[in-house]
Amino acid sequence: MGRSQNKTIYRLFLVATLTAIAILAFRLLFVIMTSTKIKKYQDPIVSKEVVRGTIYDRNGRILAIETPYYSVYFHLSKISDLNKTATLLSPALEMSVPDILKEASKYSTYALIKKQVDESNIPAIKEIIAKNGLSQAVSMEKHTGRTYPASFHASQLVGFVDDQNNGLEGIEYTQNGMLEPQPAIGTDKPTYGTDVTLTLDIDIQYLVDVQLQSVSDVHKPDYAIAIVMDAKNGDILGMGSYPWYDAGSVASSKAEARLNHAVNYLYEPGSVFKIFSLAADLEIGQADFSKPFICDGSYSFSGITIGCHEPHGIVTPREMITKSCNGAIANWSRQTDKTAFYAKLCAFGFNSSYDIDLPSKSRARLKDPSTWSERSEATISFGQELSVTALHLVTAATAFANKGMVVKPHLLLKRTEGNAQGEMGKTLYERKRETGEQVVSETVADTILSYMQKATESGGTAVKAAVEGVEVAAKTGTAQILNPQTNSYTDGSVLASTLALVPAEAPKYIIYVAAGNPKGDTIWGANIASPAVGEIIKGLVSQGKLVSSH
Repeated sequence: MGRSQNKTIYRLFLVATLTAIAILAFRLLFVIMTSTKIKKYQDPIVSKEVVRGTIYDRNGRILAIETPYYSVYFHLSKISDLNKTATLLSPALEMSVPDILKEASKYSTYALIKKQVDESNIPAIKEIIAKNGLSQAVSMEKHTGRTYPASFHASQLVGFVDDQNNGLEGIEYTQNGMLEPQPAIGTDKPTYGTDVTLTLDIDIQYLVDVQLQSVSDVHKPDYAIAIVMDAKNGDILGMGSYPWYDAGSVASSKAEARLNHAVNYLYEPGSVFKIFSLAADLEIGQADFSKPFICDGSYSFSGITIGCHEPHGIVTPREMITKSCNGAIANWSRQTDKTAFYAKLCAFGFNSSYDIDLPSKSRARLKDPSTWSERSEATISFGQELSVTALHLVTAATAFANKGMVVKPHLLLKRTEGNAQGEMGKTLYERKRETGEQVVSETVADTILSYMQKATESGGTAVKAAVEGVEVAAKTGTAQILNPQTNSYTDGSVLASTLALVPAEAPKYIIYVAAGNPKGDTIWGANIASPAVGEIIKGLVSQGKLVSSH
């Protein structure tokens, strides 16, 4: 009985063991077969081409667009007579034989002879290759590049790309991820980047650049700046900085030319700042304006003397603007609580930065009143001891066109879907009008405009900005620039400028022109910047963007 029972148990154990092994073997085979299927991988379908988005001005005119181009290469190891090959291709490449040989000498095997061939010459090159049996020796490769039809106009705003179509400056840089997206997955059709429309009007940009060129030719400044802004919504319609560069020939440009002084360069604004100081003093209401200021050519207090460029006699707030009297504005500002004065100037934006979708977001610098010296409030009132950009000045002036409320600036108008037709697609984003706080009352804003209008009449400093048939409100400035080496204004340079709003009764445009360190026969903003402002206004009338009464 014992042995029989043991055999039975053994058989049962053996059967169970074999069954378990069989199950494990089957499971192992299943896993192997299943895992083999899982490891099978098929590459996803990916778009073979990415078309970079187009940049337009507000009227749909192209500022930057992707275009195909061909490059010509020599396979040097397969060319038996290099001189003959160069001679054959010279006319079609529009290169001399020595120049072709020079380019070829830079390489040992595969030589780039011409990076970008004129499209009209491509058929001729192909014919020469075919007729002379050069298909193995000479090749043409298609690439995509960036074309900038506006050339140097707005080049510091639009920017440029590198050889791989990566944005390096301006809008090309800040909007790069949208202009040049990753290839789409799941389709082999081209992926189109987002198109970008700027607030710029290229016709107005042209007016700006013509005047910058004229100012630079006549007065030889180190740099010149001009901005035209929509007074109601803050759209930048034209912005220029001289010297400039051709966006299509970046390699030949200098770093100085690629710098946008209008948004990057911080400087003391000088007398144009008086309109904001007077507005602050009028709004706060602590200064006594009932008693006219008597200007004998200087203003002294606490052992400090503020000079004027000439004696102005009896000066009211209106005469202070028309004659640009340093002593008068210093006197009234010193009667105003410095903390309240500082707060009001900050509300104008003179301690802020603006993001207009450019790489730079320079912040205006106005020191806290706790750090002011005895003369600080006086000198700040006529545009010293603070640093601003041209963009800050133009933006602050929107308060005078909008019942005392500052309107924030914009350069990017909208983004739209790109497409194969090259037309503007569905709108993905559109800028909205943005306002700051109410800086001054409507009454004060209108008062400042009326004083600025008087400055363009006979006897005013901005008379050369006047245009017949158009009511112009303007303020000039000739700012001494501090010499950082000597910490002195006496041996520094000057900034000549003019800020204008037109038409004065209901401003539509704000215009600013400035020239740094002019070297001609005059240094005054009234003689350098005001005529340029006047010419821009005449251009706006000529283009039908302003109505003249004549």
